[in-house]
Order: sequence, then structure tokens, then C-alpha cells
Amino acid sequence: HASRTQIARGPRRTRHAACKWWGSALASRAMTRRGGRRNKQAAGFAAATAMEAAAPTVVAAAAAAGHDDDHVAGVCDDSVEPLELCAVVKVSTVHATPNFASPWKTSSQWSSVGSAFPISGRKLLTNAHVIANAHLIHVRRSDGHKKFVATVQSICFECDLATLHVEDDAFWQGLEPLTLAMGLPRLQDEVAVVGFPDAPSGGEAVCITQGVVSRIDLHSYSWDSKLLVVQIDAAINPGNSGGPCIDEDGLLVGVAFQKDMDGSHDNIGYIIPALIVWRFMECCETEAWGFGSMGFSYSLLDNPSLCEWVGLPPDLTGVLVTSVEATAPARGLLEPAMDIVLAVDGEPVGEDGTVALESPPPAAASAAPSARRRCPLRIPLEWLFRRKLPRDTVHLSVMRRGLRREVELSVCRVAPLVPSDPLDGERLGTRPEYLMVGGLVFVPLTEPFLTEEYGRDWDGCPARLLHLALHGKVEHPGQQAVLLSEVLACEFTQGYEVHRRRQVLRCDAQSVRSLRHLAALIAGCREPFLRFELAGDHIIALRRDGIEEATRIVAGLNQIAQHQHLLDSRDFLSPIGASASTEASAGVGVGGPNAV
Repeated sequence: HASRTQIARGPRRTRHAACKWWGSALASRAMTRRGGRRNKQAAGFAAATAMEAAAPTVVAAAAAAGHDDDHVAGVCDDSVEPLELCAVVKVSTVHATPNFASPWKTSSQWSSVGSAFPISGRKLLTNAHVIANAHLIHVRRSDGHKKFVATVQSICFECDLATLHVEDDAFWQGLEPLTLAMGLPRLQDEVAVVGFPDAPSGGEAVCITQGVVSRIDLHSYSWDSKLLVVQIDAAINPGNSGGPCIDEDGLLVGVAFQKDMDGSHDNIGYIIPALIVWRFMECCETEAWGFGSMGFSYSLLDNPSLCEWVGLPPDLTGVLVTSVEATAPARGLLEPAMDIVLAVDGEPVGEDGTVALESPPPAAASAAPSARRRCPLRIPLEWLFRRKLPRDTVHLSVMRRGLRREVELSVCRVAPLVPSDPLDGERLGTRPEYLMVGGLVFVPLTEPFLTEEYGRDWDGCPARLLHLALHGKVEHPGQQAVLLSEVLACEFTQGYEVHRRRQVLRCDAQSVRSLRHLAALIAGCREPFLRFELAGDHIIALRRDGIEEATRIVAGLNQIAQHQHLLDSRDFLSPIGASASTEASAGVGVGGPNAV
């Protein structure tokens, strides 16, 4: 590391000598890693000999260039810190989590520590969960003592990444951005994780842990979205989140973000690979936000009888389409229980639903006895959709009734009926949605709401809500499951307390499609009574001419500043720049979010 630093910073003669010394060290280290036991011992001795022999050359070249003794000693002294170590930043965040059950409130403030590092464009890259719901963010360089205020520039919970902006020029002075790797690391590649993990007594100094790449696979991220991850055996602890994972060449191969909390497994940590970081940065620069999804479900064709029934020849493999999302572009192009997906973007689909993550070595290299064979990894075919931006296209090879055809399919971003990230990753400074009518409080059903009400494991959650969360399907763009979350005490709504936590199906005989749609139906009601039909065949009726006064009284008693907070409807399948959906044109007051 000291020599690599000298290569970058020293004069030409010093750089030439250091390059020779560094090259000898790298070659010997490679032999040490890859050879057998005897070869490793010999290579280790050769490495020591090469370094010892080359070190005086480096020192002499530096001295001839006019450097003093301290500078010359720094050429071969391990005390010189590498670039990636100096670039790591400590992130201290004060959070206040929204209350999804009572959306006009927030939780008590709490603090956390994470890590970040600079990238091009004077930005800091970190995890989204490190700065989620931040009220105040301070950053401190690993080689400094001063804290600087940072603000969130962009955030995406789907890939658990965010960028921070620091206004003060003094923070950026001499801070070099890290270089992102262009591809995936190889299994058994050595990596180092750099960050500020919290020690039991409180850690302040930067910490480095080393390990190797153990696995590359699809895995759940913070908000249960499945994306590509790299598993490593280097220690990742609270506070490491957002820190860089560096390979032997000093390139950024990933961002630390998770560890296996199951006590039955040891040394399992996860990093967000550089491919996902590149995609996130592309999202920040365009309006196509998020990661693509298939829009259809499939079944494996690993049973001979099933293959014969659908007409799959023995020499082909693929998966059977079983359902298509109602709002997905695949609707009308793929037929459930009839179409077999044979290949995606030219990659054949195996009978286990996987595709090759990496291409096998060329035939010429395979024929050479001394060539190092590289076994291609396989990964679920979802990755070929997830790696693309919404509205990109994929090419499918499909077979139906023995006839093969090519289908060009637009990649979509289908939001679940009960989202885990209800505010969307691209919204900044927003609060949960709610609508108060008299003493009735309506909210969209979300996973954070269920966690708020029934705990992390949703113990005691009613079966009807659990079914919506696990199996609910979106039937049209922007659809939400609207819930009567609370009935605040007042004479106007007395007797309706027993209907808390029930889904609102219809308002004035019209199906409720979203919270914003419900607000539009209420505003457009001209009947003497406003009627709500709830799940379980329950009905609520309110006298229309008394709603406004009752809402004002209840809001005052409960110190609620606004009787509603609605977000702009987002149709992820409509063209960028298109007008909002019909609910948005109803003229209901909206608290405007700052979208990236």
C-alpha cells in the first residue's frame, strides 16, 4: 500500500522504482495465493527476497530526487495509509421514524452510526437505511476531527443506496473519490471492508476487516426487494453499513450493508455489488426510477409428465408462465399455462429457472491443458429483468403448443398492493398519507403500518389483512388497499369504534381504488349522507353537512395541524412526463413531496 501510494504521488524516478518493487510484490503474492503448499512457501520466500532487494532501489531513487529522510522512509513504511482508507467517512444520523398508525406524529428521536465514501461529482455514497428518516446528518473524515453537516441528495430503498451532499468546500479538500469496478468479483477473491463499526464501548477509529468472496446470488434487501448480492466472510457489524468493500487493486467492488443475524451461521456478510451501484447512479441521472421486474410468475418444468403436457421437447428447457400481473406489459403477450419461456436476452433458461451469470471460457482456452477453467455461476432468471431500468426491453424466446416465437417485452416496475416502501425510494421529505373525515382516519395499508400495529412478526394481525399483505394483487395502476385505521372519539362518529382496522371497499357504491381516489369521492358527494362499505359487510354512514365541523373539532382536540396529507399518484407503467392518474385531477389539496 505504501508503494502504491508512492507510485501515485512521487516523481518519475521514484515512481519507476516503486512500480518495479510493487510489481514484484504483487506477482509473488499471486503465486502465494494460487500455488500448492510447497509453492506457497517458496513464493513467500521469493516475495520477501524481492521486496528486500528492491527496497534500497526505491529509497535511493527517492533520495536522488531530493526527498528528505522522512519522505524516503515513507516509501517503504506501512504507516502510509492507502487511498481507500483515507476516503472513508463516518456518518452520524439523528432519526425520527414516521408513525404509520397515527401519521401526523413521529417517533422519539434516536441516533445511529454508519459509513460512507466519496464518488465522482462531490457526492458521498452510503446505505439508504443509514440516513432513512434523518433529521440531522453529520459526517467526519477518517483523517480529520471536524464534523460537517450533510443533506440527502437522492435515496432508493429498493437497492438500499443513497447519496449525500456536503456544502462546505473544506470537507472535500484532498478527498479523492473511489473508483468503481466495472464487473463482479470472482469467487475466492480477497476483499477488505472499511468502515466505522460500533464497538461495545463505542468505536471512533476506522476499522478494516478482510475476507474472501464466498457467493454471488439474489438476496432480499432492506425493504424485501430481491437484487444481486455478493456474500463475503469479512466481518460486517453495525456501523459498517455504507462503507466500501475494496479488492486487491483498490477498486470498489461493493458497499457493505447486511450481515446474517442468525446465530447458527458464522462469518456471513453481504455487500451491494458495483453493478447495482452503477444502476443506482444511472437512476439518479434519469427519470426512469427503480429496478425492473418480470410482471409474470412461472412454474418449473422439472417433471416429465408436466413437460409432456405443455409440449416441451426433451432437448429444450424453460419455465412455464403461470400468471401475469394485470398492470404489466406482459399482459396480452404471454398466456398463462400455455407459454414456455426458453431464453431471456439469448440466455437459455434451465429447468431450475436459472440462467448463466457469466459466460463460459472460450473453446480455445478450454482446450489448453494449463488453462484455468472458470465455472460459470447460475442465478434465478429474475436477475435479467432486475438489472434493467423500467421501460427497457428484454427479448424472450417463447414456445406455445410446439411453435417457437420471439417476444419483445418492456420491463416494468410493478408495485405490490401492500408495499414495504410506501413513500417510494425517490421521494424526499415526505410523510405517510392519511385522510381524516370527522373522527374517521383512513390510511393505505402498508407493511410499516402492520409492523407499527402488530410488531415485527405481525403477531395478532387479522387474517384478512394478512391475506392482503401476502397475496393481494394490483388490478390497476396506483391501486392501494385503503384502511379505516382509527376512529377518534367524537359524538359524530360514536359507535363506529368497532370498525377499526377494516378495509374500505366502496364509498357511495363506487369501488375505492386509492386513498386519493377516496378523497375525490368524498369531495364529489352530493347526497345527504356519505356512506362507506367496509370488509365484513359493515356499513358506516355520516351526515354530509356535519362532516366539516366535526373534522375541525376532532383535529383541534387531538392537535392535528392538517386533516389530510396525500401524495401525488404515481403510475410506474405510464410514460415519463405523462399526466397523473384520474384521482390526481380531483382538486383535493396535496402536500407536495420533493421528488428526485
